[in-house]
Amino acid sequence: MKFIDVHSHILPGIDDGSENWEQSIEMLRQAEQDGIAQLVCTPHVHSAKDFLHEKEWFSLLEEFKERAANARIAVDLQLGCEIYIQPDLQLHRPISTLAQNGRYFLVEFPMNMIPDFVADRFFKIIISGKTPVIAHPERNGQVIQRLQIAYDFVARGALLQMNAGSLLGMFGDTVQQTAELLLEADLIHLVASDAHDDQNRTQVLSKAYQKIVDRYGLERGTRLFSITPQKIVRGEPVSLQTPVSLEQVRLQNKKSPLNLRKWLNRMVQTK
Repeated sequence: MKFIDVHSHILPGIDDGSENWEQSIEMLRQAEQDGIAQLVCTPHVHSAKDFLHEKEWFSLLEEFKERAANARIAVDLQLGCEIYIQPDLQLHRPISTLAQNGRYFLVEFPMNMIPDFVADRFFKIIISGKTPVIAHPERNGQVIQRLQIAYDFVARGALLQMNAGSLLGMFGDTVQQTAELLLEADLIHLVASDAHDDQNRTQVLSKAYQKIVDRYGLERGTRLFSITPQKIVRGEPVSLQTPVSLEQVRLQNKKSPLNLRKWLNRMVQTK
């Protein structure tokens, strides 16, 4: 089973991810050892000004490929970005969409809220032929409090990408519980690492994969870690499963209620 990771801050010296080439190569080595065959580098784009570095990022990608070949690491590297949601969201630049496929773009929201303009902006983007892939919705405060928000985004055509670390408890019990509820409702379409370094937020997917396979079966694991990510990288249509009723998920879930204040406190402590 070969994994495809579409969310990684592995290019060095760009954002809060890898700090240098040594760390980037070690992260890539971890990726190969973990079974990742293809990886999309997704540096943060916080504003339109960041797109001015696009040419530099493509040059870094080519150097990364050369360094990886010299280190005998056989992971296919692509380039994209993780766009912080903004009213003037730009999707016409080559790196706006993952692997420059012109269709799927990775977008993140503020951790504690979703701006009011998002629904209307996404509607216009989706009818234009592009599909938002929402990064780690299980870590968003509004989604944690009201899972129906995630359901509504999917119903309108968005895809949801969960972080492997969320399912493993890396971001606390509340985020883990939200990740599990979204999985129960079949609202997660792919899992990625969102790797930032080689020690804490690493380029590892296998533990989350095994947890999902143990609970939901091989078909689900293959779909979340390989089939759907591959289609996204290629810009191909993704066949979506019919989500489970959120009310049914709530009735089946016997854990304590989600606690946003506890989650926010934990996030402040771990920054």
